[in-house]
Amino acid sequence: MKIIMLFFLILGSFATAVFAQNENKPETTGNAIVYFYSLAATTTLGRVKKPVFLDDMEIAEIRPERYFIVMVEPGKHTFRLKNKKFGGIEMEFEAGKTYYLRIGWSTGDVLKPTGLFKVEPESGGYDIKQLRPVDKGNIKNKEIVFRELPAIQTVD
Repeated sequence: MKIIMLFFLILGSFATAVFAQNENKPETTGNAIVYFYSLAATTTLGRVKKPVFLDDMEIAEIRPERYFIVMVEPGKHTFRLKNKKFGGIEMEFEAGKTYYLRIGWSTGDVLKPTGLFKVEPESGGYDIKQLRPVDKGNIKNKEIVFRELPAIQTVD
């Protein structure tokens, strides 16, 4: 009897460890992957962070030379900044596809956004390699926004 109880205790500990390891990991299958990023901009005295919205819900803050990853369900979605006059992107996202959205910055006296742009995967993938992920504190919705994708394990 003690052996059976020990077996279930070990099995329960293993299940708990596996669940904790998979916590806050994005489910990549069935979703679209969106890299939202910002290239370098002119320097300022302070750190510029702009809130990013997905379908009118704030999901993260972006600043120059940073990126984050959003897992969106297939369908039509809108990405925009807090101030709608800086523009946005409304498009149809397909499951299993990867998209790249870049924020542009002005180079005048005041650093401000100039809009959002869809970028081709070849250019976007290259750009992301030059950037760092946003700080953990800049992520407002940890269920769909991530700093990195988990390694996808395949079953043989």
